Amino acid sequence: MIVSPPTLACCFHFSQLDFTMDGNLYTPRMCSATGRIIQAKDHASVQISVGDVDPQTGRFTGSSKHYALSGFVRAQGEADDSINRLAQKDGALHKVFEGFQK
Repeated sequence: MIVSPPTLACCFHFSQLDFTMDGNLYTPRMCSATGRIIQAKDHASVQISVGDVDPQTGRFTGSSKHYALSGFVRAQGEADDSINRLAQKDGALHKVFEGFQK
């Protein structure tokens, strides 16, 4: 089957929602622990979503906080410490990371 260029061009349509505010299609993720940009080829990176829970009922509220960790942080063995520190800073954990000062 031969596809002509006009037919091919109509298949690749980007809606307005695909663009970010600055007009780019790709916005890189930032590591929550170090602030570094997570590159597209960093296959060791993870993004973890921690759900918000109602303190009285113990049920999921529908919102969550997202933490992205680069492969560098995971390779150093600091991922669990970083998640604990970030979650305590956001109020999801209490008195887990003693080095955190308010």
